[in-house]
Amino acid sequence: MQKLYYENPYIKEWEALVVNQIEKDGKFIVELSETAFYPEGGGQPRDFGSIDGIEVIDLFEDSDKIYHVLDKKIENEKVLCKIDFERRFDHMQNHTGQHLLSAIFIELYNAPTNSFHLGEDYISIDIGLENASDETVKIVEDRVNSLIFKNIPVKSYIINLEEAKKLPLRKLPPTDVDIRIVEIEGIDYSPCCGTHVKNLGEIGMLKILKTEKYKNMTRVYFKCGKRLLKDFQDKNTVINTLIKNLSVPQHEILPKIDQLQSDIKNISKQLSLQRELNAEFIAKEIAASSLENNIVQIFEDKSFEEIQLIANKTASLIDKAILFASLPDKKVILAHGGNLPLNCGQIFKENLPKFNGRGGGGPKFAQGSFDDREKIKKFVAFIGEYI
Repeated sequence: MQKLYYENPYIKEWEALVVNQIEKDGKFIVELSETAFYPEGGGQPRDFGSIDGIEVIDLFEDSDKIYHVLDKKIENEKVLCKIDFERRFDHMQNHTGQHLLSAIFIELYNAPTNSFHLGEDYISIDIGLENASDETVKIVEDRVNSLIFKNIPVKSYIINLEEAKKLPLRKLPPTDVDIRIVEIEGIDYSPCCGTHVKNLGEIGMLKILKTEKYKNMTRVYFKCGKRLLKDFQDKNTVINTLIKNLSVPQHEILPKIDQLQSDIKNISKQLSLQRELNAEFIAKEIAASSLENNIVQIFEDKSFEEIQLIANKTASLIDKAILFASLPDKKVILAHGGNLPLNCGQIFKENLPKFNGRGGGGPKFAQGSFDDREKIKKFVAFIGEYI
């Protein structure tokens, strides 16, 4: 089978003959006389596209042949094949970018690439470097982009093992058959079966987005080309929105956010103090006005956090069972100070399921949650009578 993506990775459509077609598990597995469809391999995902208008839903390689998986049977012997070239070129840009980035990490820090991931959501390499500082990232990034701007040629060719041993390869592949080499002229020589651009300038630009520790290595996230442009456009929209909403120029965004976070922290402290004082006031009122054996109340405007605080403070003032409900959060609490022969958790465990509630607790405290407000009211009425 002729693999056209080796000869011309820029091919978008071509004609081929159907050599073989078999049906298996409701799918049709097709072998063509020649194909430009790249199957998944070497960290690069498969191509998307169609054969005679029928979508290729999967690709796989076996015994140096590429097989195309379709949902429908191909009726013609001669077919027109088309590739999703926008996806293909994205892979070419970012795969070549990976070769270059990996080469520069070796050149500058003797840090080899141990794995490569080119996915829909992110692109990353794991390099043999335990720590990558911001300065390290900038040095690597500047070097990579200086080479992209020089538009250095990228070549591919097939050689035998003995010829491969003469090249400064990062590592030899585990094979004794002919080897395909992707060469960034004067910079890198790598055994690779993937698709690549003809010149580094087609990468456009490479940006390292972030790094993180991974085992005893560093995982480096990056983007190239059109994918990087899209990322920049999205972030530029965010920055312009922040400039507008915060009414500050771009260079003052971070100080402004720091100031706002400090203000929020101070306001939160004040709010917590006020909630504490308010809970104490409400608890004293409830304790003073309570004539019944137990206290049952449904709050229509308070969160579960607030009623929990009020319940705890009330329980510290009187030896009575306290059953509170928060309608906004659809949660219920049962508590007492510890001097009552009442196991709150056991009561909830036995009765919550009857009202489609969930929860539990211990002897002095239990909580439950519901999906429906009416169920809360019925549960509170039932437990109010129960205790």
